[in-house]
Amino acid sequence: MSKITFLGAGSTVFAKNILGDCMTVEAIQNFEFALYDIDHERLNESEM
Repeated sequence: MSKITFLGAGSTVFAKNILGDCMTVEAIQNFEFALYDIDHERLNESEM
């Protein structure tokens, strides 16, 4: 399985917008997405 990693994904608005956009692209719908940020608390808020 292919994976796309987003660094600095602690911004909830960014994470939801970019992941929402990615989910509409058929070619990458089955990819695994990984979110990373140095601020673990903000990253937890971005989880879907």
